[in-house]
Amino acid sequence: MQEAKSFDWTTDVKEVPVRDWKDRFAWVEEPHVSPDGEIIASIVNIEEGVFTVCENGKTWEKEYDKIWGLHPLADGRFAAMVSSDEEWTLSIGGSDWKNWFDFIWDLKISHDGSDISLTFQKDMEYAMAVNDVPWNNAYENINETALGSSGTTAAAVQVDSMAAADIKAFQQGLFSCAVNGKTIDKKFLNVWDISIDSTGKNVAYGARTSRTDYVVVVNDTAWDTRFQSVWKPVFMPASSQVIAPVKTEGRWMLFKDGKELWKTPYSQLWKLEVAEKTGNIAAIACVKFGVWTIVENDSPWNLTADQMISDLFYSEDGSTLVAVLKDKGFWTIAVNQKKWNLMADKVFEPCISADGSIVAAAIEKQGRYFLAVNNRILPEDYEFMACPVVSPDGGKLILKTLKDGIYSRRILSVDKIL
Repeated sequence: MQEAKSFDWTTDVKEVPVRDWKDRFAWVEEPHVSPDGEIIASIVNIEEGVFTVCENGKTWEKEYDKIWGLHPLADGRFAAMVSSDEEWTLSIGGSDWKNWFDFIWDLKISHDGSDISLTFQKDMEYAMAVNDVPWNNAYENINETALGSSGTTAAAVQVDSMAAADIKAFQQGLFSCAVNGKTIDKKFLNVWDISIDSTGKNVAYGARTSRTDYVVVVNDTAWDTRFQSVWKPVFMPASSQVIAPVKTEGRWMLFKDGKELWKTPYSQLWKLEVAEKTGNIAAIACVKFGVWTIVENDSPWNLTADQMISDLFYSEDGSTLVAVLKDKGFWTIAVNQKKWNLMADKVFEPCISADGSIVAAAIEKQGRYFLAVNNRILPEDYEFMACPVVSPDGGKLILKTLKDGIYSRRILSVDKIL
C-alpha cells in the first residue's frame, strides 16, 4: 500500500462535485476511492455497449464494450478488467496491457501495489498472468489462485484429463500446484488454500490424497501426518515454518510443521492471522455449536459471537488484535477482547494505527454511512464512505465521504474526535 506518510496531511478539505455524473452518463456504478483520498472513480455507461471510467469528473480516453472489477492502486491510479471486440485485458488508467484473452477474472494486487495478476482463459485453456506476462503453460482447469511477493503466482491446476464420471482417474489424482506456471511433480485429488511466503520462493497448501485423507504440503513435500481436513496453511514471519488448522479425531487443532502446536482442540479453527513483529498467532474458533470466539496463542478471548467472526487484523507492532464480528443480528468490532457497541448493518475493513491505539472504520446503519473511532460513532451521516486512513503519527484521520452530490476528502484531528 502507498506510504501514508506521503499523503497530503495538511490540506483540511478537498472536494469533487459528482452530482452531474448521473446527468452526463446513462448510468454510474458504485464509487471507488484512491488510498490517499485524492481521486474518486466509477465505471460509467456512456451509451448502450459503451463504457469507460470517470476519475474526478474526467473520463479515460479509451472506451470499451464492457468494464468490471474497478480497483484503486497504491499509486493513485485505477485498474479495471475491460473488453473490446469480445476480448479481455487489464487497463490501468485507460492504458491497456498488450496481452488480450478470451476472458479474465480474479484480479489480485500485491500489498505494495507493485504486482498485479489475473486469471485468464484463452483457447479453452486456463492460466495466470502477472504484470502483463502470461504463464508459459496453460491448463484444463484452474482455481485457488494466489499472488505473493516479487510477483510470484500460484494456483491449483488440473494436469491430467478425465472423462465424464471417470471416478478411477479422479482417485488417482488430477490436480497439482503450479508456481509461476510450472507444476510440482506431486498430484492430488484436490488442492486449495495456497499461501506464498514473504520471499516468494515457497508455497504451502492443503491437499487431499484419498477420499478421506487430507494433508498440508510445502512446495512438493507433504507433512507426514494425515488429517480429516485442513484449512489454509500460513508461513511464520521471515521463516519457512508453516502453521495450519487441521482436523483430527473429530476436533480442530493448530499444527506447526506437522506437529501439534496448540494443545486445545476446538469445534472449528480457521482464518489464521500472524503478527509480523511479535509472532503472535490468532485464529477464529468455534468453542461449541453456534458460539464463536477468537483464540490468541491458544488462549480464547473472554468474548463470543452467536453468528460469525469474519476477519482478524493485527496492528503493525502486534500489540492490538482487531476482529470484525456479527452478534445478535448486528455487526461490530472487538479490540483486544473489548466489543464495541456499534449495532451496525455493515462494518468495513478497519484502519489501525501502527501502535494499535487508534482503530477506525466505516460502518453502515439503515442505509447511511458513519465513521466509528475507538468505539465512538461520529454523528454526521453520509451516502457513502471509503475506508479511512490513520496518519503515521496516529494524530489525524483521512475521511473520504460522499454527500449531497459532493465527494469530500477531509483531515480530522483524532484528539478532537475522541
